[in-house]
Amino acid sequence: MENSEQQFSKGLVLITSGHETQPSYSVREYSSDPLPVDLLIEIFSLVPLKSIARFRCVSKIWASILRRHDFTELFLTKSLTRPRLLFTVQSKGKLLFYSSPQPHNPDDNSSLVATSYHPTLVPDYHPTYISKPVCGLVLLQRWGQVPLICNPAKGKVQTLPKLPREEKYSPNGIYLGYDPIGKQFKVLCLSLNNSLYNIHWILTLESGKRLWRKLEPEFSFKENGDVNSDIWINGVLYFEGTLEGSFVIVCFDVSSEKFSFINKDEDMLLPKPYDLLSDSLTLFNYRDKLGILRCVDQKLVLWVIEDAGNHKWSKHNIELSHFLKELGKENTCGWTIVGMTGKGEIVCWSESCICFYNIEMNTFKRVNFKGLEGLEHPSIYNTFVDYVENMKFM
Repeated sequence: MENSEQQFSKGLVLITSGHETQPSYSVREYSSDPLPVDLLIEIFSLVPLKSIARFRCVSKIWASILRRHDFTELFLTKSLTRPRLLFTVQSKGKLLFYSSPQPHNPDDNSSLVATSYHPTLVPDYHPTYISKPVCGLVLLQRWGQVPLICNPAKGKVQTLPKLPREEKYSPNGIYLGYDPIGKQFKVLCLSLNNSLYNIHWILTLESGKRLWRKLEPEFSFKENGDVNSDIWINGVLYFEGTLEGSFVIVCFDVSSEKFSFINKDEDMLLPKPYDLLSDSLTLFNYRDKLGILRCVDQKLVLWVIEDAGNHKWSKHNIELSHFLKELGKENTCGWTIVGMTGKGEIVCWSESCICFYNIEMNTFKRVNFKGLEGLEHPSIYNTFVDYVENMKFM
């Protein structure tokens, strides 16, 4: 890859405004004509993010192209087709981000190597909660400290403005979403005050002067307070809440900034049995639909929303005996379900190993994890699936 990048950077010649900008190692004989900017944008969108950082140093013209809105949008679109695994790691009191390509149909007992992103600029910030990635960004929260927005791939962070509610030290009720129509990131902040829980706030990150705006939904609801139970899917934030005493899934359309809700299936409301894997995952993305899963008596109960407007769910019972046998039932307490890929594979994590279980094909693949050998006492804090690199924000 390194050699191809060098050849690529040497052979490009740009002419703009009547002036020629030529890298010192450019080879004119390869082509007598400069490459059009549109073609350069298409080529740049295919290279890894770390290469983009190097290409910005080639010339001012390259740097300006790589900051263009149409390039960053195209880069994000391409990134969505090449999802990655994202790992948050703590070592010597520092928060680090590592990533690797997300394997598709990997060989059993194969290996993947994670590489580090830029260190974040918050070495003393130790989050108690890291949100699931949303189009390349994550929300970092810690009790007693102001939440941060982080772009792991670029190592950049931004502090949110002072929260509008009194309960500013609680990480509950703060969600990150993305508006695919307006192409803007937004942060939703719910009131936790029972007397004011019909008033909430929204913040648009890309706006020049970032201010919290008040939202007044058409119905009163209260968030359950489980900060791990939220997910963004195709422009909609989902999290658990209560409405008139009933447990529901609250939906927030990030584009229209409107709330709605979905009634839970009756079986979801049954007492949750104890199971070693049952608390690992609640809401997740199942092929671009909202899904809820629970492990009960060596079976996976999977609910998928089919018609949100009519509160209709499909329910699937999946036998896990093969999965648990391969996993090693005596060691299941060391495994955590971290998500489901866009290909329908359940992903489990345990220390230096990642497992992919395809529930449709009933296949199990174990992949060894490498890349942290140089760190002192590393600890994996989170593992996320379907992470995409984003150049646009920050």
